[in-house]
Amino acid sequence: MTTLPVPAGKVGKVGKVGKLDEPLLLYVNVPFCNSKCHFCDWVVDVPISDLRLTPVSQGRVDYLDAMRTQIRTHAPVLREAGYRGEVMYWGGGTATVLTEQEIERIHACLAAEFDLSSLAETTIEGSPESVDLGKLKLLRGLGFDRVSLGVQSFDERRLRRIGRAHSVGQAVSSVEAARDAGFDNINIDLIVGFPDQSLEEVEDTVRQALELPVNHFSVYSYRATEGTVMRKQIERSGTEIVLEHQLRSYRLAADMLEAAGHPEYAVSYFGAPRCLADEAYYRLSMDWIGFGTGANSLINQRYLLNGRGRMRDFTSDPGRFEVNLPAAAESLTVQWLPRALGTAEGIDAATFLRRTGVSLRAACEEPALNAFLRQVNQFGDLVVDRDGIRLANDDRSDVLSRTFAAMGWVS
Repeated sequence: MTTLPVPAGKVGKVGKVGKLDEPLLLYVNVPFCNSKCHFCDWVVDVPISDLRLTPVSQGRVDYLDAMRTQIRTHAPVLREAGYRGEVMYWGGGTATVLTEQEIERIHACLAAEFDLSSLAETTIEGSPESVDLGKLKLLRGLGFDRVSLGVQSFDERRLRRIGRAHSVGQAVSSVEAARDAGFDNINIDLIVGFPDQSLEEVEDTVRQALELPVNHFSVYSYRATEGTVMRKQIERSGTEIVLEHQLRSYRLAADMLEAAGHPEYAVSYFGAPRCLADEAYYRLSMDWIGFGTGANSLINQRYLLNGRGRMRDFTSDPGRFEVNLPAAAESLTVQWLPRALGTAEGIDAATFLRRTGVSLRAACEEPALNAFLRQVNQFGDLVVDRDGIRLANDDRSDVLSRTFAAMGWVS
């Protein structure tokens, strides 16, 4: 499929010139990293020979060329349909592993096709060892106003055990460099609840995080995803993953962050301002277009995807999407709603219908989603009304984690 599903007459707000005025999230996926982290489920399907391609590697050159071709192919269709860029997010992988020249080329291609001057938020993900003051100043000059750094831990031994390529010192200096480069919206990622991680270690990591000029924190409970190095290590050692330990670890981190003035507005997300890109994914607040392999899109009630670890398929035909499904497919609605329930507001019924093409009531009657909701009600208090569905419980992480565990899902 090379044509985006944006036919004339798409339901939306009509602007003065007769075109739709539809906000759009622009997502850029950079599938390269300096290391293949032992906990990361994203890199399972990506060969390390592709993951660690260097700037002079032909495969990396071809990939970035193909991404620019993809942008130039789909942007005119999106513009003609009346989409306008509202939010931009560069992720991966590790977006900041790109050189300054590579960043400038991709950004220039996007700027030539979309109006980036009025974006409400522009985020780039990075790892501490892949940024320095010069690169961060370049990013700030290009209009990026939010940086998200994958710190994960402030324990040196933990960083080595999970396969990170940076040190504690680099984590600290990367945050300080972001501030010095002019970023005042800085997020750091932390992971808690490793099987062998004490509550003292969690407390120490969060305490050190709070000492830095950071306004937003993403705190994830460790997931023992099948195929990852850590999952294999855990299985070989016979170590037990105890849900109650993970819940205590997360609650400790959450309590510390909230006490320091960083409220939890969605499971794993603390602080202000809220990340608008995450709002799009979790609450379906806008459509999105994903550029690159491993990136998905939600356009005009269709879900589009180019699979991870299929770099050569992508570079050979960058205008094509490997997956094209209705957003109302049961395999997708059973993802949309659980994500939304992790937010304070839950899912709005009118928004759900607009994004998926199916009513929220009808989706909830599908077997998989219905079973999930019944299980949620065993641990929490679902509020269902004409406006939508949300969890009344303040501790949404506890409710959803117990639900996922009961259903045999990896949260």
